[in-house]
Amino acid sequence: MKFKYSLPCLLLLVVMLTGCGRNFDSSGYVTSIMDTLYKGDYTSYMDFTGVSRSDVSLYRDQWLTSSAEAFMTAFGAGTPSEETTDRIIALLTQLYANASYEVTAETPASDGSPKTVQLSIRPLNILKDNYDAIQVYVHSFNEKNADFSYADLTEEAYYDTYLDGILTILESHLADMTFGEATTLDIPLEKNSDGLYTISEDTLTAIQNTLLPWPETDTQQ
Repeated sequence: MKFKYSLPCLLLLVVMLTGCGRNFDSSGYVTSIMDTLYKGDYTSYMDFTGVSRSDVSLYRDQWLTSSAEAFMTAFGAGTPSEETTDRIIALLTQLYANASYEVTAETPASDGSPKTVQLSIRPLNILKDNYDAIQVYVHSFNEKNADFSYADLTEEAYYDTYLDGILTILESHLADMTFGEATTLDIPLEKNSDGLYTISEDTLTAIQNTLLPWPETDTQQ
């Protein structure tokens, strides 16, 4: 399974108005987007766009919430409590702080093809490395559920209980998380009718699924 992120707020975030008498720094722009989303470092992006810190922070908060929702969906969970959602966001924030990426090359626009930046990403292997442990936990949870062990719980408490086991496994392995071999993605920068460079939602999803890869076999409750 792969995480499918719905990121409409980023259509506002990842735009760059060209002009202003300077060459467009594609590498710096893509790096500034990655720094904003994964590191919470807004400085370069604010310099590129003139967007206020409060607005960029709001966009990132929305993106983290969307990431948490995708995490729940990937594990087959419904809506838990606000406390559990906040715990997922905290876990993802810590994971993303370790993100390793670098722009390695640029390809100029030509013959109808857009300007492209090559982005090298070292995957965070925490989901793959702990997949077996999570499978064992989910199997045990399902057996207990079949025996009506959670019959008295509300729906919210049920999902809190389910996600607690998964989060506990992942949180306990933050310190020994490993990285995969670097993967290079081509990042097209399309210029729209308003003269804005944009990164598509599909490209952002590809970046996310490369940075935090998921085992091909499903793990769902």
